[in-house]
Amino acid sequence: MKKIALIFDHDGTLVDSMEAVLLCTNKILNGAGCESIYMDELKKGMAFPTFERFHYHSRLEDPDLLKTMCRDFYMTMNKIGVDSVKLYPRIKENLDLLSSRGYSLGMLTNNQGYFARRAAARLRYAYNFELILGEENVPVPKPDPRGLLQACAGLGSDPKSCWYIGDGKPDFEVARAAGLKSALVSWGAHPREELVALKADVLFDSPDEMGDFFQ
Repeated sequence: MKKIALIFDHDGTLVDSMEAVLLCTNKILNGAGCESIYMDELKKGMAFPTFERFHYHSRLEDPDLLKTMCRDFYMTMNKIGVDSVKLYPRIKENLDLLSSRGYSLGMLTNNQGYFARRAAARLRYAYNFELILGEENVPVPKPDPRGLLQACAGLGSDPKSCWYIGDGKPDFEVARAAGLKSALVSWGAHPREELVALKADVLFDSPDEMGDFFQ
């Protein structure tokens, strides 16, 4: 029998990486001759995959330069950013609870998969996950559904019985496009009122609410 899978976004859902992302983004922007951005602008940009995010922040048009900026961003994140990433409170306890109840846990992120796996190992929750996919592991990033369908297949689960849990509009859109149920969390990068307007299947205001919901 195929298992029910809970597939999670990474940044803004499981981990608070915003300070690290801001620091490393500004290093890359400044190196390309662009001005630094502030946290509010970063949060707006987090709705985009990395390439589009750097285009949004820099307004540069050269695709080769933008690809280089993305590469250098991930190199910087892996060098100095990974140690600043932290789990949101009560995430680890609730992941343990969900694992104990027999759910298959997976992760799909528009962040670099290598970075997400390093962060998960450092924060000691990697063993909760059967599968962790980042942007280099799937054909195209969210909200295209192919990566999420790939995650469901990798977990041996029927998309119709699975959930995708994230903190923003792309997470809601990819769940709908792939035929999964959608859950959003309000402790991430996006305002709660913005999430309410999306009308996901459920909105969680704390990790403990999430743990209580999936019995």
